[in-house]
Amino acid sequence: MTLRIITPPSVEPLTVAEAMAWAKISTGAQEPAPSAITCTLASPAAPGNVDNGAHRYLATFVTADGETQAGTVSSAVTVADKTVNGQVALTAIPIGGPLVTSRKLYRTAAAGSTYLLLATIANNTDTTYTDNIADSSLGAGAPSANTTLDPMIGMMITSARRVAESRTGRALITQTWEQVLDAFPTNEIKLDVMPIQSITSVSYYDEDGTLQILGSDQYVLDSDTLPGWLLPAYGVDWPTTYDAAQSVIVRMVVGYGATGASVPSEYRQWIAQRVAHAFDQPGPVNVGNIVAEFPHSYVDGLLDAYDIRMIA
Repeated sequence: MTLRIITPPSVEPLTVAEAMAWAKISTGAQEPAPSAITCTLASPAAPGNVDNGAHRYLATFVTADGETQAGTVSSAVTVADKTVNGQVALTAIPIGGPLVTSRKLYRTAAAGSTYLLLATIANNTDTTYTDNIADSSLGAGAPSANTTLDPMIGMMITSARRVAESRTGRALITQTWEQVLDAFPTNEIKLDVMPIQSITSVSYYDEDGTLQILGSDQYVLDSDTLPGWLLPAYGVDWPTTYDAAQSVIVRMVVGYGATGASVPSEYRQWIAQRVAHAFDQPGPVNVGNIVAEFPHSYVDGLLDAYDIRMIA
């Protein structure tokens, strides 16, 4: 029997912001938002596309992990007649830290208060830009939350989630798995990952080696029992399969739900504790000259309720 993941979860049980808050990790791990840009009418004056009226600017930093919240707003610059001078010179555009890969510039429409995407500077070195863009060509709004992070924190969350899943045999966030067998058993199939939301398909190679899909009326899912079971429907026998390895494939959707809020709180606390420990103590812990990977007693005990114990 083989278990393999087909579609991994699209989110984690904790956001990085939640992990940082729960683990009391300083926001110093994030890229700070930029300071203000200097903006003036272009000199020498030239016709342009910036609409008549007052405009303000701001910037954000972009890293491999995300984008900062909107930076400090500039002073206003007013275009009186764009047919005479319709371009704005931006200078002193802030440069970010070593993780910054690009910067985004945002601007208000004339007399507006919403900051919309003006341009992306695809480096962390240039400090000037000439704005010659009409209001109608501005893009999405500036972000309100900082999603740049120490790249290790997201990795720590994913690693902790995978360890928790491995320890308890449970998928936390909705994901798709396949359980592969060499043949149908005599009776029921024990499904070795929990909790099961639904069976996507049961397929098998028939005696001629042709892949077949078993009708959904040919089997019954028992997801209330832990672990779950897949049984032939009443009066149905499993079909005979090709005499080869991996002849039966059960594809199923598993997990507590599609968001972190659906995951039991014990898992979420355990992941937060693992992240806090890994962030503060990346190496082994030395307690009384005894090297230990992690303080187990209380923290790992959070997962005890989710272990399956078979009673003889």
